[in-house]
Amino acid sequence: MTVKFGNRVKHTLVGIAGTGNLTFGTAVAGYQTFNDASYVAGDVCHYTIENGTQFEIGTGTITVAGGVFGMSRVVIESSETNNAALSVPASATCFVTVLAQDIVQNLPNLLDVDTTVPNANQVLAYDSNIAKWKPANPAGGMSSVANQTALAAVTGMSTKDFIWVEDSKSLYIYDGTEWDRVYTDTNAVPEWTTAPPTSELLAKDGTATTQTVVAADPEGFPIEYSYDTNPSNQTQATISQSNGTFTITPSTSNAGDFVLRYKASDGLHSTARSTAYSLSFLPQTDALFGRWDMGESASYVGSGTTWNDLSGNGRNLTIENGSYNSSGFGGTPVWEWTSADARIDLPDDLSSVKTYVFILGLPTGSTRLITLTSDSSTYLGYINSGSGGGSMAGGATHAGETRSSNMNGNAMSGGGAANANYGYMEANKLNIYALRGYKMTASTTKYADYSAYYAQAHQLRAIFMWTTTLTDAEIKEVYDTYPSGSMATWDG
Repeated sequence: MTVKFGNRVKHTLVGIAGTGNLTFGTAVAGYQTFNDASYVAGDVCHYTIENGTQFEIGTGTITVAGGVFGMSRVVIESSETNNAALSVPASATCFVTVLAQDIVQNLPNLLDVDTTVPNANQVLAYDSNIAKWKPANPAGGMSSVANQTALAAVTGMSTKDFIWVEDSKSLYIYDGTEWDRVYTDTNAVPEWTTAPPTSELLAKDGTATTQTVVAADPEGFPIEYSYDTNPSNQTQATISQSNGTFTITPSTSNAGDFVLRYKASDGLHSTARSTAYSLSFLPQTDALFGRWDMGESASYVGSGTTWNDLSGNGRNLTIENGSYNSSGFGGTPVWEWTSADARIDLPDDLSSVKTYVFILGLPTGSTRLITLTSDSSTYLGYINSGSGGGSMAGGATHAGETRSSNMNGNAMSGGGAANANYGYMEANKLNIYALRGYKMTASTTKYADYSAYYAQAHQLRAIFMWTTTLTDAEIKEVYDTYPSGSMATWDG
């Protein structure tokens, strides 16, 4: 049975109540009804009845019949002789009251409150160690520290606690795990102070590459670093991170390219920089003069006239005319020669290059091609089904080297005849064509820019240049980096 007290309940009575049970009418203006105060049948309360100068104080038990509240009563004290019950008329009123014993009976509920005096507006938190409620940390107002570094030493904080950082005059809120800075002005995007490179070659022997990036926030917010890759399921490397230091550990078997996007966030805005990482099991990477590949998005995105150098040497090429074909021979991306004046502007000085490798294909019906030329008498890579002329006409030979060619594993000393090189090609496939020992001394060299007669329709996937002479076995290593379904058969 519940004893209720302290409610603002005051009612008129219905009819002549006498000395027995009461029936309540309407609530007195400004007071609650029994229903408003959530009384139900069986609740016990202490009451006071007023009738002029007469009064009665007692314990009542609430009744409810047909939605009408009533009360049986046991008198404790009254203005009548021997504290008898009043015979009350309808003009009397009854209200719920509070007796001294009610206060005494409920004081024990406050014994689990700590004696520490809280500050204004400070909430209480239950401390299970002492089984008491006490002022929550921080003990009064807002704590402060000298600088942001000092936040790490603050302990005992709860979610939503605040701290003022004095040197930056900034406010931080604790989210349960870390401190977040509160900021109300227009927030600027973090700026890179040490940005990652645009492209990078990974070591084919599995040696990790470490890249440290640094960004700063104009408002002084702490920077958090993260990353993602494209494609997200790349297999060329595993990536680990510690703050702004990233470790990229290459695979020893999965060649290919992917983009790693470095991201820096101040908690509201973020900025990103990307690096195109390339992993190929190419030989003599230290001697790689340049590498351009239509099949790698970091080298060519599918539009524009710039063909980016993947070697990291920055020797980007300019392509003119022709068209990009995303599904050339064997379903591989290529640059396709569809006009007589298509060409590629190569680096101005090729005099240090000793090995040229082309991944290219001729369609059925094409019978001749000159790959590199500076003029009508200085050209390199002469392929002609009907000519026994040398594939390396004019020009010089590197000191201590001999000229040779290798078409799909078929090595020919001296560079071989133009028709012999043609004979080892497979139509509608990508062929690997290597030329070695030739020294191009011209200041301006172009790819496939000779004449319509000697620049027939063909497809070009990639160009490689080394400043050393590759062996036949090393040329095979280059061949092995390409999907076998798109490549001609290796005959060596």
